[in-house]
Amino acid sequence: MGFFDTLRRVLTGNIPEGTPREATGEVRGSNAQAEITSLSDSESTSPYDRAQWQRKLKRILDGLPESRGEWAELLSEAKALNLDPRWVADCHREEFLLLIRRVVSDRVVTEEEHRKLDLCRDLIGMSDDDAETALHAVVAEAESFFGKPVREA
Repeated sequence: MGFFDTLRRVLTGNIPEGTPREATGEVRGSNAQAEITSLSDSESTSPYDRAQWQRKLKRILDGLPESRGEWAELLSEAKALNLDPRWVADCHREEFLLLIRRVVSDRVVTEEEHRKLDLCRDLIGMSDDDAETALHAVVAEAESFFGKPVREA
């Protein structure tokens, strides 16, 4: 539950010294679209199949925890479609960042949203450190945009 604890620390303002708080190109994936495009262009999978797989990924992550049972099938489908593993990992990361943004968009994070983010992080195999960096960046972005802190419910 390391990420869950990190999320709680960020929202309560109990952040250790030296922790990055600003979004960087690495966190936001500024080159991700170019990389995804180049990776997907070299794949044998059709653009339609890739788009359908991405929609399914988004639906499953949005529906967590109820949709957790569909995760193994999604991963199997990615292999069956011969999707590039790097492209799949980039899609996972981008959807995770979007999920964090949706969670903090109302500036209040509930216990259920905490669990959803932690489950998502666990499913996509993101390390606690990477998830913490992404979380700090998105929270800082949201607080800058709203001019108010993001808090726990």
